[in-house]
Amino acid sequence: MPFKEKREYSRMQVVWPASIDTSQGPIEGEVTNISLGGALIQLEELPDVGGALDLSMQIPEHHYAVFVSAEPVRFDVYPSDDAPFSYGLGVRLRDLSEDDFEFLSTNVLR
Repeated sequence: MPFKEKREYSRMQVVWPASIDTSQGPIEGEVTNISLGGALIQLEELPDVGGALDLSMQIPEHHYAVFVSAEPVRFDVYPSDDAPFSYGLGVRLRDLSEDDFEFLSTNVLR
């Protein structure tokens, strides 16, 4: 039986700095792929994934930043040479502003 893709939007490989605000302070990471509906973020520490997260993504090549609420949908643990582990956190983007949606769809995710 062939695999059926569930994603509504296609993904693009990127390398963007990201930060997740937590009650213990920000957790820095890197967006490694993104679509208009979600993103995969590489992190060296995992935030509490119990609810919505405040996510900021910097898009250096466009001097643009996106601030959005993100819902964790999955996480992976990867071996790392620099730290005991690194994590891949898959998130669904929530409350993406109309301006950010338009910017991403016309300038980045064409």
